[in-house]
This record gives sequence, C-alpha cells and structure tokens, in this order.
Amino acid sequence: MYKVLIVDDDGIIRRGLSRTIPWEEKGFELIGAAANGEEGLELALEKKPHLLVTDIRMPFMDGFELAEKVKEELPGTKIIMLTSFGEFDLAKRALQLKVFDYLLKPIDNGLLLETALLAMKELEYEQEIKQKVIEGMPLLRQRFLEKLIQGHLTEEEIVSGAEMLELSLPKARYGVVLLKADDYSYPDYQNRFGKEMLKYCIHNVAEEIVRSHGEGIVFDSLEDETVVICYERESISTQSEHTTYRIAESIRTNVEKYLKTTVTAGIGNSYHNPREIASSYLEARSALEFRHIMGVNRVLMVGDTGLPTDTAVIEWSSLEKELTTKVKLGLQQEAFGIVETMETLVRKCSYFSLHRMRIMALEIILYLYKELQDTVEPEEAFPEHYEHIQNIQTVQEMFERIRQIVLRFVSLVNRQREQQGKSAILQAVAFIEENYRQEGLSLLDVANAVHLSPVYLSALFKKEKQINFSDFLLQVRMRAAMTLLRLQDKKTYEVAEEVGYSNPQYFSVCFKKYCGLSPSEFKTGS
Repeated sequence: MYKVLIVDDDGIIRRGLSRTIPWEEKGFELIGAAANGEEGLELALEKKPHLLVTDIRMPFMDGFELAEKVKEELPGTKIIMLTSFGEFDLAKRALQLKVFDYLLKPIDNGLLLETALLAMKELEYEQEIKQKVIEGMPLLRQRFLEKLIQGHLTEEEIVSGAEMLELSLPKARYGVVLLKADDYSYPDYQNRFGKEMLKYCIHNVAEEIVRSHGEGIVFDSLEDETVVICYERESISTQSEHTTYRIAESIRTNVEKYLKTTVTAGIGNSYHNPREIASSYLEARSALEFRHIMGVNRVLMVGDTGLPTDTAVIEWSSLEKELTTKVKLGLQQEAFGIVETMETLVRKCSYFSLHRMRIMALEIILYLYKELQDTVEPEEAFPEHYEHIQNIQTVQEMFERIRQIVLRFVSLVNRQREQQGKSAILQAVAFIEENYRQEGLSLLDVANAVHLSPVYLSALFKKEKQINFSDFLLQVRMRAAMTLLRLQDKKTYEVAEEVGYSNPQYFSVCFKKYCGLSPSEFKTGS
C-alpha cells in the first residue's frame, strides 16, 4: 500500500481529510496527520511517505518550507499542496517546487483522492524508469566504452560519462590489451566451449587477472575480441607498459592452463590522457593483425611489429559513417569536426603518396553521394568532382574540397528539413485548434498526430511560432474562453469544461494570469 501523510494546522480539516476519504479502499495507508510543518517533517523523515498532502499557510514551518525539506531528503515523495487562497504567486511557487498538484480549499474529497491516485501512477512510472536504467546500465557502459576506444568522445564526455556510469578513469597511464581466441580464425583448433562460451570464459579470466594485478576495465568489443583497458596511477612509462605486458601474459597463460585453448594478445602504447585510449586500442589491433606472421598464443606489442605508431587508416570506414550521419542530421560544425579529424590523421602519416591521397578523397566523396542519394538530390553530379580531385596537390586542398561538398549537402538537408518543419507546424496548429477542448491534451498527443517526436515538435514550435507549445495551447484555450464569456451567457465552470479544464478553480487561475482579470470580471467588463 502507498503511505500518505496529511499536514494541516486546521484540526477540522485535518480530521476530515483523515476520516472521510476512503484511503484504504484505494490502496493507501494513512501513516499520520500532523498539525504543523515541523511535526510533519519529523513524521515524514521517520515514516517516509509516498504521498504528502500539506496545507501552505501554517505556523512554525509553512507548506513551502516543508515541501523543500521533504524534496531534499525524500526526492521520490509526491506532494499535493492545499490552500484557501487562489493567488497565482502561490501556485507559481508550488510549480517551481515541482509539487505534483495545487488544490484550492474547500477540498472536494473525490478530486483529492483522484489527484492522489494520479500522483501514485506517476510515482510508479518513475520507479519503472529508474529500474529500467539500472537494468540497462551494462548496455550503457558497453556503448560508452565502444565509443571511447573508437575515439568518438570528447574529454568532457569521457569525464561526465564515466561518472554517470560509475566507471573508474582516474589520472593514470592507460594502455589497451586486445585479446582474441585463436580458435576463431584457425579451424584446425577445436575448443570444447563453443564461440560465445569461450568469449565469456576469456572475459572472466581477464577480469580475475586485472583484479589481482592492479586496476582496469574489461569488456567485449563489437568484434570477436575482449578489450582490457589497463591503467596504473602515478607511474612512469616503462613501469606502466611492464604492468600491461604482465597482465596480458598472465591472461594468456591462464587461458592455456585452465581453458585448454589459446589466445593471442595485442598491446598498444600507454598514454596519460583517457581520450588517447582510442590510440592505444588502434595500436593493439595493429599488433594483433600480425599474428598470422609472428605466431599465435603469444603477446604482441605494437613496437614489435615494425609498424609506424600512427594508425590513421585503420578506422577510416567508421569516420566516413560518422561523417555521413552528421551530414544527414544537418550538423555542419560536427561534420566539419570529423573532416578535421580525418585531416589530422592523414597529416600524421608519413607514408601517404599523392596518388593514395587522391584515391582517398574520391572514396570519401563517393561514400557521401552513395549514402545521401535517398535523402537529398545533390545539385551537381559526382563525376564533376573527379577532375578537381586529380588536380589537388596538397592535403589542405583535398580537405578544402571535401568541406565544400559537406557544406552543400548540409545546406540541402537543412533546407529540406525546414520545409518539412513548416508543413508539420501547420498540421500541429490545425490539430490543436480542433482538439483544444480535450482535457489533458499534451505535446505527445499532437506529436503523434503529426508523426513527429515530442522533442522535435517542441523545438519546431519554438522556432516557427516563437512560442512554447504549452503557451500556444493556453493562448488558444483562453481566446476561446474569452469569446464564450463575452458572447454566450455561460457560467465559469461551463466555459472551463468547454476549453479543456475539469477544475474551474485552476481554469480561473490560468485565465487571470493570461487576461489580468478573473472570468467574472472579464464577463462583466469590470
């Protein structure tokens, strides 16, 4: 049952709310009724109610102060505030405190009980979402770590993401060990586990070794690999690299000893900045790719392979995909940022020939045309770029050309999206004007009607109408109410119902906020 606490300094009201409302029939347990805010806070902290029903004006500690303290100590508790004063400032402050609802006295018992049940539905929803977040934490960590090794996170995103996901990424030297079971690529080997079980067993061995040797993070990449991010605090380079090698060698020997199969490990260089974990990962992959030459069931360091330490071309396809995604979203600065990353990687490589550079430029441009052909119609054909690319002589010229093409595509995408947005807003406005009488009409309802996400529709409203959705809906309803009050002899509660408000008192508050007059004052022209 849901626990409810009542706080009101008026003894008659307090007893009435306690005794005349069938709390238990509706799944509530009344855990107390306090005569002031101080007593109510003490009871709340002791019994932790799911719902707090409190008066606003009380001696010693008023309802606002009580609500603030309860929100601070018991953030999950829902609060319904009661008052005899229909002042907008009180309602505004209640909303700022994020209380569930604000009801005017004299209280209708049925309305209070209905509001309490709605509050509990919201509480159940929040608890369900919280549980889903907890259950989804492993997946969120996996996605974060995948982006980390792919170099898709800024330093700020790494810090905030690690904190939110409770991952330890302290100031240290970082090195990546990449593990791959030899059975995956060598059919002569026959392990007794099966592929997925073998990956799971290798993962467990790696976690045990990391825990016993120091600190680190173990996870499975999208490939058939296990990634170990090793780090050592306050260490010099050689010590850190020796620790990483010792961890990799221990994993290899334990896999062979206990799992009766073999694994090859690739090790990247160690770095100070967590953002450079991506570089160490690419180096570890480079080292691992040489196992067909240097042999399996061993630990390979990138320095042993004779490869240059830069690995610009290894993840080129992922950068092309990311660039296309940003262009499709019309994000010019983000797209330019990826082009800049590409350019930086190319400049780091000392072994790019002019011919190879031109081919790379054509590959990037062709990929953009191929992936965007169903999104927008380019203003020029792809072959027109060929002559320009064949004449480029420097990296700067190459990427300047790519930026020009990216800018054209982004402009086309944004122009098309703007036209679609204007059409969607016209549909949304028409839907609101036809359905504003519906109580509880929400942004989600309108978004569903025009087949857009609520977040995108909200942004479009702000951009196209220079007004928030909620303010626009209020404007439509209030203008309709003004017409009904002036031209038809209807009472306030009748008008409220016709413009989508079941609570006449709340309608009156909204009307006065919008017009500066109460409904009765507006009707009489006073």
